[in-house]
Formats: sequence, structure tokens, C-alpha cells
Amino acid sequence: MTPLVIRRRIVVLFFFFALGVFALGGRLFFLQILQGELYQQQALEQRLREIYIQPSRGTIYDREGRKLAFDISVDSVVANPVQVTEKELTAQLLGEILNLEQEELIAKLSSNSSFEWIQRKIDSDVAQRIRELDLDGIYLVEETKRYYPEGAVAAHVIGFAGIDNQGLEGIEVTYDNLLRGSLGRVLGEATAIGTDIPDGFKKYIPSRDGHNLILTIDKVSQYIVERQLDQIMLEYQPKSAVIIVTNPRTGEVLAMGVRPTYDPNTPLATPDNWRNLAIWYNYEPGSTFKIVTAAAALEEGVVSASDSFFCSGAITVAGSSIGCVSAHGSQSLAEVVKNSCNVGFVTIGQRLGKDAFYRYIEGFGFGKPTGISLTGEEGGILLPRSRVGPVELANNAFGHGIAVTPIQMISMVGAIANDGVLLQPQIVREIYDHEGNLVQGYTPKPVGQVVSRQTARELAGYLQQVVADGTGRGAAVEGYNLAGKTGTAQKIINGHYASDKHVASFVGFGPVEDPQLAVLVVVDEPKGAYYGGLVAAPAFQAVMAESLPYLGIPPTEKPKEEEQVYVTVPNVVNLPLGEAEAILGETGLSHRREGEGTLVVDQIPRAGAKIAGGSEVILYLWDGEELPLEQEDGEVLVPNLQGKTIREVAETLSDLGLLLKPEGTGLAVAQDPEPLTLVPLGTMVEVRFAPPSAD
Repeated sequence: MTPLVIRRRIVVLFFFFALGVFALGGRLFFLQILQGELYQQQALEQRLREIYIQPSRGTIYDREGRKLAFDISVDSVVANPVQVTEKELTAQLLGEILNLEQEELIAKLSSNSSFEWIQRKIDSDVAQRIRELDLDGIYLVEETKRYYPEGAVAAHVIGFAGIDNQGLEGIEVTYDNLLRGSLGRVLGEATAIGTDIPDGFKKYIPSRDGHNLILTIDKVSQYIVERQLDQIMLEYQPKSAVIIVTNPRTGEVLAMGVRPTYDPNTPLATPDNWRNLAIWYNYEPGSTFKIVTAAAALEEGVVSASDSFFCSGAITVAGSSIGCVSAHGSQSLAEVVKNSCNVGFVTIGQRLGKDAFYRYIEGFGFGKPTGISLTGEEGGILLPRSRVGPVELANNAFGHGIAVTPIQMISMVGAIANDGVLLQPQIVREIYDHEGNLVQGYTPKPVGQVVSRQTARELAGYLQQVVADGTGRGAAVEGYNLAGKTGTAQKIINGHYASDKHVASFVGFGPVEDPQLAVLVVVDEPKGAYYGGLVAAPAFQAVMAESLPYLGIPPTEKPKEEEQVYVTVPNVVNLPLGEAEAILGETGLSHRREGEGTLVVDQIPRAGAKIAGGSEVILYLWDGEELPLEQEDGEVLVPNLQGKTIREVAETLSDLGLLLKPEGTGLAVAQDPEPLTLVPLGTMVEVRFAPPSAD
């Protein structure tokens, strides 16, 4: 081989070598410079493990700070499939405990991911069984679960949250963005099998807990409503029933109950009962709507107290005969309202005319949602004015041919009680962030002055006569002047009024002198009796009779010779039942027990309240086995109780928000926890008592 050939081959070899180096350099430049960020990110993602930290969902309280919804800690089962060595055996063992299909578990345990949910939010006993198995690659992680301590109480107001703590119904979904908070994250480098790399990259982004809500709901008022709804369902077996209680001066909803109901802790058991009929149900109001007709006519000046109306038992309008319950004969305006006379109200509607009447119907908020902070609200049904003829106007005047919702009706009567001012109903009172700072406070929201104060007061007087001596006599509460109106309407089935299906209702307020409560009762398709005065009025009476004293609203003053004696409610919390009963008896008060046991852990009314002698005090008892679920936030020092009597110890601990578990009689000689121990509010303090002569 000649030197020339050798040189040529060397040049060719060098050329290919240089070309390879250039190509390799270009590739390296492309990968490390042009695509460097991308591959660096992919490499980081391969070895980075991201764990989300769930925030605590905000707590929902009633107006007195009592918990209605809060988070509790539960365990969830997760797997790192790479670390699971015996997949079939693991799937078999987990399937038996969690009641899951083995094939489904094997598929999850065979995935290429480093994290798989097996089952979310399991019971504590199930978690303990899995913990005892100590399976490779199977872990328990802590999550939070929404808990509703009162079960079905106010279920349609509060609603419920889903598996990921997302609001799905009621307040939970309306204020979901505020209640939910924001996720936190932990980023860390891990090996291919998912174990942490020592001294690897770590980053912690804290979660932010959700806001807390204070509702306008009063838990005790809600109990009163729920109990009355249960009584209605038992006695009349209706299709559904609704009771709403509001403060007409503020528009605040104190209680809102619906039947049928559901337990938000297990909502999937009764999904057909989720709908809140108090804001969704459209029904013909019947005679309760005569309040609107009377208010409009008085305000327009087309009727007055001196007017006379004649009822022969029926009236003919445009060739159609409209009947009345009886022939009332000659009546004054007050008697037309008291007797709920259809003929009289048809006459009033004719004097008003379509345009004026509709102006007040719309002014009272009918035909559109009220704007209450609950999802799913309907707006009722109004005929377009163009379709309202003489017969339609006559029907509307006594509450037929129009559909309303319960929340609209309670708002309307609240406007009459509130001197003619319509308020938007409110369900949330205050919002606080997780650090306790006030985010938003709510004040009454006037919608408009629908009628004058004079008209509202005059109409209230007529409605008072309905309760005192009219169709609403069943709603009367001794000692209080109440106003209200009965309603009975046939239901429309397949376009025709059904003679055997009715909606019975009653709406009213009191005391008339200074209205503090408005109550609406609606009963759909009661069996047996169906008139509002027989079905709904007694329920109104029961709610009012219990709610007025509870809220500290005194009866109307009586003449001096009949003046009621008032007493101060003593503090019997933490006392044995026998001693509490004796103290109440000495004070001249009766009592009713709630729960089983011999120790009083709460009472209503609270100590110090002024109530009529002979009134009933509700005593909540502890059964000695399980502490009350509701615990207050905060801590307190346990005092030294040595040498005190049972009553002195009971009062001392009650004032501090602590519970007493007494043992023996005499003076306190021992206690647990010891004096000056810092304990959470609501802690049970065990105290041993002995006679003074004992050691």
C-alpha cells in the first residue's frame, strides 16, 4: 500500500471521526441546551414524590356557637404497588377485610404507579385490622371526614360533603369555596421503589384551613320544629311537610325543617330525600294568600274597616260560580278576614283590579326567588298579566291559580309583621377565617317597603282575630296575642283539581305588639283531616308555645290581679337528677328529662333566665357511658374543689364549662384531674365526696 493511499484512508477516517464527533456534539447540544429544561423536569418528576395535605374543612355552627358540622380524622388505605411483594395474597387479605373484589385489587396492586387508593375513610376497627396485618406496600394515611353530630337535624339547611370533602348539598355546597380551604403539598425525592432519598430535595407547602360559618339557625328551635314535623308525619302520614321559623325583624331563619329527611352522615341511604322543599316546593297557598289581597286593598284604599260585604255562599264571575264554605251573610272587613270568606275576597280582588293586585304580588316577592343562600330555590309560578281575566283574578284573590314556595310565604308574612318592610331571608350570620378573624358579617337586607306601617298594623289586627275567634283558633297560645291565617288548597293533578288531595297550611307571627317570631307550616296530602285549621294550625301552636318562652319572649301583660309570677331559673347543671329535681321543685318550676342517666349535663332555659312560675325546664341527662359529642373549643384550669359541697362543686365546674362525675356524699375530698391541671372545655372531672368526719 503506497503512502498516498494510506494518507487518503487516514483523511477519510478522520473525516468520519470528525463527522461523528460533530453529530454527537450536536445531539448533546440539542439534549442538554435546547431540551435541557424539559428533560431536567422529567427527571425531577420521576424521582419526586408529591403528597397532598388535605386542609380541614371549616366548621358550621348554629347562632349560639354549637357545632352542626365539622371534620374528624379517619384512616384511608393506600398502596405503593412497587413495594407489594405478594400481590395475590395481599389482594386476598385486603378483599376479605374491605369487602372488595380480589381481581379489582390485583389490578391496582399491579399498576406502575407509586400510589393507589384502595379504600377511602374506613372505620377505626377496620383500620386496626389492616394495621395488624402489616402488609408490605400497604399503608394507612390520615384523612378528614365530615361529621354531623346532630344527624338529620337541619339536614336540608346544612347539606353534606362528598368523599373528597367537597360540598354537595345545602350550605356545604353554597359556601364550598370558603369552607373547603386550599390543599397543601409535600415534595420529596424518592427511589424507584418509592423510598425517600436521604438528604434529597424537600419542599413543604402548608394547607390553609377553610372558613367557619355561623348560621342564623338556633339548634333548640330546630329541635322544636323537627319534633313537631315527626308528630305531623305520625298523625297525618302526609306526602311531605315543611315548617319554617324566622325573626321577622331581621329576616333570619331560626329553624327550617323538612320531611321526609335524611342523615347527612349517610346521605346515599336516602337520595330521594335530599331536595329542600322549603325553598323548592311550588304549591297553591289557598287562603293564606288572602293576606296579600287584604294588604294590597288596604294600601290602595279600595276597602276600609267600615265597609260591608255580603256573602250568599257563592259569587258568579264571568259566568263561573265560585263557592264559599258557607253563606256568611253581611260582614265587615274584619269578619271577611276572620271567616276566610272567598266571596268577600273575590269582591276585594275585583275592586283592586289586575294591575294593582299584581303590583303587590310582585312587591311581596312572588314570582321570583328570594335570594336565600341555599341552592335549588324556585321562584313560584305566576300567570302572565296578559292571561289574567276576571275568573283568574277572582281565583288569585283567594289563593288559587298561583304557585308559591314556603320561603316566599314566610317572607311575605314577615313583611306584615315588620311594619310593611320585606326583608331578604338570611341563613348565614357571620363568616370567620381559620384564625378566628371576622371575614363577613350579615345585616338585615331590606328588599322594599311593600305597604305602609299603618296598613301592616291594621292587617295584623285582623289576623289576630283569625287566631282569637276565627278559622285559626287552633293556633292560639295562652298569654300571647298571635296573628295568622289558615290555608286549604286542592292540588292540581293532571291539569285538574283533585278532590282527595290537599295542601293544608298555616302562617302567622307574634306577639302582635312586637313580632319576634314568624312561623309557617305546610302539610302536603295529609290523610284524614286536611283543613289548615285542623292540621297545620295546631302545629303552629305547638312551635310557638315552646319557642316563645325559650327565646325569652314574655307573655302579654295581664291585669294586676292576674299578673304572672316570674322566677329565676336556678343552675342545676352537674347535679344529680334527684337534687336537680328538688331544687326546681322548690323554685316552683316543672321539668322534663331528655336522655337516660342520673346526672344533669345541660339545661334549657339557662341558669339566670326569668320565666313564668310553673314553666318547664328541660334537663339533659348523661348515661354514664359516653360523654356528649359536642365539645367546646378552648382550655381551662381545674380549680381546687377540696371541702366544697356537691352543689358548690357543680356550680363552680358549670361556670367554667366543665362536667362533674360525683361519687359519694358530703364534702369533696379527692378529684381527678388534680387542681391547676389545664384541660379542654367540656372535660369530665371526677370528684369523690365523703362526710366531714371521714378521712
